[in-house]
Formats: sequence, C-alpha cells, structure tokens
Amino acid sequence: MNAPDKKFRLVNTEIRLEPTNVCNALCIMCPREKMKRPRGVMDMGLYRSIIDQAVEAGADIVSIENFGESFCDPHIFERAAYARSKGLKTMTVSNASLLDEERCRRVVELFDTIRLSVYAVTKETYEKIHRRLDFRQVEANVTRLFKAREKAPSSRLKIEMYYLLMKENEGELKAWLEKYEKMANAVAVWKPHNWSDGRGYRPLKGKKVSCRRPFTGPLQVQWDGLVVPCCFDYDSRAVLGDLNKETLREVFGGTGYDELRKAHGAGDFSKFPFCDGCDQLNKREDVLVYTTIKNARVGATNTTYFELQK
Repeated sequence: MNAPDKKFRLVNTEIRLEPTNVCNALCIMCPREKMKRPRGVMDMGLYRSIIDQAVEAGADIVSIENFGESFCDPHIFERAAYARSKGLKTMTVSNASLLDEERCRRVVELFDTIRLSVYAVTKETYEKIHRRLDFRQVEANVTRLFKAREKAPSSRLKIEMYYLLMKENEGELKAWLEKYEKMANAVAVWKPHNWSDGRGYRPLKGKKVSCRRPFTGPLQVQWDGLVVPCCFDYDSRAVLGDLNKETLREVFGGTGYDELRKAHGAGDFSKFPFCDGCDQLNKREDVLVYTTIKNARVGATNTTYFELQK
C-alpha cells in the first residue's frame, strides 16, 4: 500500500505578491533604471489562485508589495479585500505619494500594516532622494493617513515608518526620529543594500554564508507569476518557477528551488550570480541601525513579518 500523500505546508507563513512593478518615483537608492523586465500589473485571477493555494498550505500573512509603488496598482484594495476574506493579515509598502483621502480610508479599512518609506524631513533632501515626488504632498498624505486611522478606532492598521540612512540624509535622522517615533506604531532605520549588481551601498566582504531565504524565506512572486528567491531580485534574474503553469507545491519541490537550496547549503553560489553578488551573504552587524519593531534585532540583515511574529 502506498503511503498517504503528505499535505504541502509552507515553512514561512508569509507570502509576498508583487501587485505591480510600476512606480511613480525614481529614487536614488533603487536600481529601477537597470530593470529590464516588462512593467505590468498582476492578473486578479492569478492573484486569487496564489492566495487560495497559499491559505491551503498554511499562509497567514500576505505582503502585497515589491518593486513598485503599491498604489499604482488599480486592484490593490480588491486584492486586500480578497486576502482578508480568506483570513490573511494584509501588509503593504508605499512612498505615500498617492495617499489621497479615499485611498487613506480604504487603507485604514483593509490593511493590517503599512510601511511608509520617507527618507528625509526637508524638501531639499527629500526630493534629492525621492526623485519625481513632491515633499509637501507626501508630508500631507502621511498626516492624512494618521488622521484617517484616528477616525476609525476599530481599525487594525499599524503604521510603520522606515528610513534608509545614506550620506544624503544622515544629518536629518535625529529630526526624523523626533517627528515619527512618537506618531508611528514602529520605526526602523536601515542602511541600504546593494541589490546584488544594482547599487554599491554595502561592499562585499569576507566569507559568504547563506542568508537562509531558500530554506525559510517567504514565497516571493513577481507581478507576472514568476517566483524568485527574494525581494532583492529586482530583474527576475533567478527564476525558480512560474505560477501560471505550476502549483506552489510544484515550485517549492521543483528543480529551481532544489538547485538553489543545494547551492546555499554548500556555500557555492557560482550557479546563481544574483546570489553570488548579494551583500546579504556577508555576516555583518551594521545594517539595521535602529528600530522599535517588536522582536526585530538591531544589526540584523533582514526581517520578515513571519519572523517578527515568533
């Protein structure tokens, strides 16, 4: 008699689905100008299929974001509502530039966590970093979101403020913390990463060791259904599967993931140039500079919502 088929379960109960890779900004720390993959928006049918499979496999958090501005996606609130209907916690990330009154109302209604990336407190510095965006508008939108949450006391929304510490804004960190630490549910200050070959913020140094994402990291799906190792793979250079053609179980048990796990397990990253050039493989204690996020550790190279819940 054949043994019963073991039910497929996700190791990490967070999934990350990119709603779009379209963005209205051209920020200096982001390698957007190097991205060659097509721009687009995730099909709602594909999105629902991934959500359904993930819930069946034990997911409890969906991060609806990645390499684009989340609110450039015309279906962002439909996605959040569907995920909520399936019992998932909903997360997203935004530069806050598109948070008008109606979007703020919907965010407060449909999201559990939103992370706002605002890396300055003056117009000159902000617009030098967040190119194409208007500082005064963003500042007003952030205030609008906090006020919208105040008007909805039953909302589950947590607002996190993030800051990337660079030479352009290092003189404004103290003022930024004084402004946002008392307003937000949590703040985090990071140093920017190198996006493998995308930027040079963190030099590669010393022996490379696995970041453990192939073993314990969240599912990362691009807008077109391609599965990649993590959110740093901005150009889909290390494709592990295609959820238009495969199930989650088939992708996680497939050749792509198997080869990636072997490479990380052996410490031989030569077959994956994207991984080989990534600073996340360096042991370092200088990346997460400051945070008030529960269970996050200063010095960490990365965190996921799944890890923060432990």
